[in-house]
Amino acid sequence: MVTTSPLRTANRSRRRALTVGGDPDGTGPGPMCVLCGEDRLFALHVRQGHHVAGRRNDPDLTVPLCLNCHTAQTEAHRRVGVRLRDDPVNPPTMVDRLAETLAGASVFLLDLGSRLGDWAIYLRAVVTTLDNQQPGWRDTVGSIPGPVGITVPTVVPPPPGPVPADTASELGTSEDGGTHDL
Repeated sequence: MVTTSPLRTANRSRRRALTVGGDPDGTGPGPMCVLCGEDRLFALHVRQGHHVAGRRNDPDLTVPLCLNCHTAQTEAHRRVGVRLRDDPVNPPTMVDRLAETLAGASVFLLDLGSRLGDWAIYLRAVVTTLDNQQPGWRDTVGSIPGPVGITVPTVVPPPPGPVPADTASELGTSEDGGTHDL
């Protein structure tokens, strides 16, 4: 028999949100897969987050992933040699565990880097659209203070010391580090 009680449904959602690191009160952002953005609770790996380095190597290093991304990451762990279970006949040394930790983390970081690159391309398209449709938007954004503790320079200073020959013309500097008119 299927239970359709709104109270029970709300309690299940709250438990899932707590399990995957979400906001159970619904006042802040909910949990989401850090690779694809999936935010439906039933689609997230709710029992525990994805163990970035492999559970046996670092049980506390976890991130929320949806079931699809978790499966892909687990298969990638297997491909790069991250053992998912201890072998009592041939127990791993600390060096084995460190190598597997780095391999597992690299699989995750490569996927995350790819996703961040996708976001950068999207953001550039948004900027181009704003430039074309709302020419004054940069003036408005420029007046908004940045994050606390981060100073955003209005003019990028030239790098210290000599500038490599291949970038000198792009930066408006000569090879010896002096500036010149372009």
